[in-house]
This record gives sequence, C-alpha cells and structure tokens, in this order.
Amino acid sequence: MKETEFTSLVVPLRDRMFRYAQSLLLSPAEAEDAVHDLLERLWAERARLDGCRSIDSFVMRAVRNRCYDCLRRRQACGRRDDTLAGWTERSAAAEAEGWEMRELVRRAMGCLPERQREVLHLKDIEGYPTREIAGTVGCDEAQVRVILSRARNSLREVLKKMMDDERTTRTD
Repeated sequence: MKETEFTSLVVPLRDRMFRYAQSLLLSPAEAEDAVHDLLERLWAERARLDGCRSIDSFVMRAVRNRCYDCLRRRQACGRRDDTLAGWTERSAAAEAEGWEMRELVRRAMGCLPERQREVLHLKDIEGYPTREIAGTVGCDEAQVRVILSRARNSLREVLKKMMDDERTTRTD
C-alpha cells in the first residue's frame, strides 16, 4: 500500500478508532496511546493491507485487539481501575444539562459488560452495520443482534436507576 492510499484509507479512521478504543478502555489517555501505537504499526506493515477486502473492518478489529492487550496488561499488573470514579467526577463537574446527560450515559455504558458495551458503541455511536460488527467482534449477525438488544435493555435499566438515585440525592 502506498503512502497516498494509507493516508486516504486509514488516517481518516483515526477519530473512529479513538472513540472505539475509549469505549473499551474507559480512559482517553490509554485510548490515545493505543491508537497512536496501532497507527504506527499499521504504517510499518502497510504492505499487508493490500489484500484486505475491508480496510475499515480490519482496522477496527486491530483496535479491538490492541485494547484487549492493554486490558490484559492492566489486569496482569494488578492496576486498580478507577476510571468509573473519574467519569463520576467529570459528570458532577459538568454545568450544562446536555453535558450532564452525556456523562450519565457514558457512566451507564461503563457499567455494561464489555461485550455489550463494545457492540452498542459500534452500532449506535459509530453506525456500523450488523454484518461488519459481527466481523469485528468475531461472532455471527444473530449474536450481534441479541447482544445489542441486551445492551440496550441493560443501558435503559442502568440509566433509570442512575436517574432515580440522582433525583433522590437532589431531594435530600
């Protein structure tokens, strides 16, 4: 793959890659590092991209694998994960109601199981079709639809509980 092809096919995916990595790692700094490292590796091995049918799916799967590697390293090092506490602090600091709701949704998504969070992010935030999500996460389309349904139901329940807790806190 030539430099111009790489620049036109892979580099425009950077924002998507970052958002996906952030949804998996729950840390903007780690997501940025993962995406940067992955882009460097893709550049170094760009000749291997010539045979790909779907560069987009390949790159997103690579992001997923890189994030899982980061999560495994985090777990192996015994690092405590305080990212959800960070989401709580940022949400409380948000002034605008729209920002507060966005933070509430992010926190709620952070409570979902990893697989549900991943599929929900790819479908509802990134807008990938079910077929591509199936290829990215390594399951069939029917499983993606089931995971997505469960994720949406779980997210609805978590959001309802969070909003009820928030109302209770405000009235006290």
